[in-house]
Amino acid sequence: MELDVGTRAILKAWLLPPGILLILLLIGWLFARRAFGRVLLFFSVAVFYLLTTSFGVGWLANRVETIPATPLNTLNSGGGDAILVFLAGIREKNPELDGKDSLSNLSLERIDFALTLHRQTGLPVILSGGRLKYGTETLADLGREWLHRQAGVTPVALDNTSRDTWENAANSAQLLREIGLKRPLLVTHAYHMPRALFSTKAAGIDAVPAPFAFTHNTQTSDFDASDWVPSAHNLSYSYLVLHEMVGLLWYRLARN
Repeated sequence: MELDVGTRAILKAWLLPPGILLILLLIGWLFARRAFGRVLLFFSVAVFYLLTTSFGVGWLANRVETIPATPLNTLNSGGGDAILVFLAGIREKNPELDGKDSLSNLSLERIDFALTLHRQTGLPVILSGGRLKYGTETLADLGREWLHRQAGVTPVALDNTSRDTWENAANSAQLLREIGLKRPLLVTHAYHMPRALFSTKAAGIDAVPAPFAFTHNTQTSDFDASDWVPSAHNLSYSYLVLHEMVGLLWYRLARN
């Protein structure tokens, strides 16, 4: 059964931190007089704390950022013929833009790195990303506007109907066939690359991975007290990494 975008968003909110931790804390509180409840409370607080630390983020990222980076000057040695970007999110109805939508920070990071690759290689850019919810603009169309406004670059093709990574890959495969391209450099964050590559391979795309924004290799083995200081940013990044872990597992179970 295929779930709509809204239902999937609600499920993700409660099945991933901090939603699932709030549920566990509530259960622990209800059974706090029993050993089971106290253990659950301690476990939930400990996990929540670790997810807010740089150490916790680095540990998680080390398990999902498994596709190595390739230096810019050698990235296109594999015969790539395009740059394929999987866009990631949107900021809705921005008052400073007269109520218009804009790309989220994640999407901007991906399209900016794609622009760097375009300037390095001269390869055409393909943008993939549809409407994340009813009434918003599509990611690909917002990306096209950004590229044209910021760099005078026009994408060679757009997929503005996909709703997730699986559809990004399937729709992009059709686009590539239509315009006669076969081996794109695939641009996405390092933590998202395993799921993106799994999807493109299943769709028949011979993609060259171009991951960026690694987290785990910036962590050092030296003790640093700041690695254990909690922050909202770390919790947000932990959510993204855990989302990818669960998403990749789901794809492998449900899409094979």
